[in-house]
Amino acid sequence: MNTKNRLIWTAAGLVLGGVAASAATVHAAAPDITVVKSAISAPGGEAVAKCPSGSKVIGGGYQGNGAFANGGTVYDMVEANTPTSDGQRWGAKFHSGRVVAYAICKPGAPITVVKSATSAPGGEAVAKCPSGSKVIGGGYQGNGAFANGGTAYDMVEANTPTSDGQRWGAKFHSGRVVAYAICSTA
Repeated sequence: MNTKNRLIWTAAGLVLGGVAASAATVHAAAPDITVVKSAISAPGGEAVAKCPSGSKVIGGGYQGNGAFANGGTVYDMVEANTPTSDGQRWGAKFHSGRVVAYAICKPGAPITVVKSATSAPGGEAVAKCPSGSKVIGGGYQGNGAFANGGTAYDMVEANTPTSDGQRWGAKFHSGRVVAYAICSTA
């Protein structure tokens, strides 16, 4: 993302922990860029922020409240932080906790979302952009490993573009993952 399109965040005022937030536009970073916020998910549910009509997602993210045991042991992990295949939404999901998804949207963006195959356990997943396009963002969706009591025994080790600018890769330490690349010809 170039300097022109960097987001400048002001107070976002997100309250988690049972208070439902409604979907809303959060901030316009540039005249043609809109950031849309989803409603807060149910525990372990998916949150999806949808771009306005005629816009495509060029990036996104999440803010959440994961689950912890009484002693502070992590009982949660981010299982999804990804564009949807239609390029119009951004989704996020915690295994047990609540999450809010954010979509960065641009009208008429010449983008394609490419999905990789599912990785082997602990393996890498790589989504490759079509010829003539470059990766401008990406994300992942996976299934992490948990112990019998629910303790998270996994983590996201990679969620990144490759150095050649043609692919987006993702990797869980133990679990399976699918990578998504947002590709653009512009």
